[in-house]
Amino acid sequence: MEIIRIILPIVLFCLTVVYIIKTVNKKAKEDNENNEEDSEENNYMSEGMAIGMGLGTAIWVAFGLENLAIFTGIGMMIGIVVGMNIKK
Repeated sequence: MEIIRIILPIVLFCLTVVYIIKTVNKKAKEDNENNEEDSEENNYMSEGMAIGMGLGTAIWVAFGLENLAIFTGIGMMIGIVVGMNIKK
């Protein structure tokens, strides 16, 4: 039971990351075909935020600590910073 508690969040997080990467690549190809300028930002802030929240939650589950909100918030902030620094 303890091994499932450790492995399940990692597997779910990895599946989420793969889905987000595939979605971003598909969207980038569509944007390149349309070649239109939008009012959208040219970084991966929202994708980084989602991945960071998932990673923070996975760390919380793996360590079995008390405060979920702290780890989710820390993961979200790290994801936002990383996503803002990566340009499309």
